Amino acid sequence: MLSIEQSGKIMGTTIRGVDLSKPVSDRDFGKILATFGQYTVVRFPNQPLTPAQHIAFTERFGEIHALPDYSEPGHPGVNILSNIVENGRNIGNVDAGMIWHKDMTYVPVAGFATILHALKIPHRDGRPLGGTQFINVQAATDDLPADVTQKLNGAIGLHSVAKYNAVVRAAGSKRANYTDIPDDRKRPIRAHPMLLAHPVTGKTVLYCDPSHVERIEGLDDADSEHLLQFLADHQLQAKYQYIFDWSEGDVLMWDNFGALHRATLDYGPDEPRLLKRCQAMSEKVGDPAFVKAALEAASTA
Repeated sequence: MLSIEQSGKIMGTTIRGVDLSKPVSDRDFGKILATFGQYTVVRFPNQPLTPAQHIAFTERFGEIHALPDYSEPGHPGVNILSNIVENGRNIGNVDAGMIWHKDMTYVPVAGFATILHALKIPHRDGRPLGGTQFINVQAATDDLPADVTQKLNGAIGLHSVAKYNAVVRAAGSKRANYTDIPDDRKRPIRAHPMLLAHPVTGKTVLYCDPSHVERIEGLDDADSEHLLQFLADHQLQAKYQYIFDWSEGDVLMWDNFGALHRATLDYGPDEPRLLKRCQAMSEKVGDPAFVKAALEAASTA
């Protein structure tokens, strides 16, 4: 039986009583989806998952987007995040997610649930390192001034891989594909509404990633830049921030509509960290019939 423990902070909850290595019942999936929509960041502790089991759980939420670099052998849908070096090379992405962002905004069907599995977590002086920081975008949206909300109604944000790469290089990333963009990442700018209805809750949420949104369509450059800076400053206020400290065996999932996130790179090369990542896209959850059926199953006996 599922138990749900709120973090007591601006966001986040822990779900116990489910074994993600086994197929999740429709009833439990519906409860997980409802909790996910409400709390944005959900932890499942003590989960011994294989890559295939990780994929199977992620696919309940949507089609998996496979990334081209640092994938699990035989499982291209599982991406490796790690500072571990074997045979002279890193086994995973060393500095992924070091700036505030949402995952997969630069594709036509945006990212929904990012699901990470922690295998090795560094510690120093008895405390875990490499925590993941979050912004509660839903709360920030609810607090927007009325005149700003009015400006954003019907507005379109233009999301750019090139902008993200420039921002992450400026932050100190050394990854080659942030300097020389491979052909498969030279995508056109993607247009998404600045305000959209959250696919699970139906609430209006700001979809403006400060690391991807290059400009707001229809505004001149100065007005677009000014509004984007206001939205970045507003979202990144301390009152909306939450940090998750990892334990080995944790599965953590977050909602890319309701949150921004970034990694905390506070550990050294001699402090091993290893997580595996799957990304569910939003096409499935964008179907109201899918969400309705899942939430109705949660209430069955």
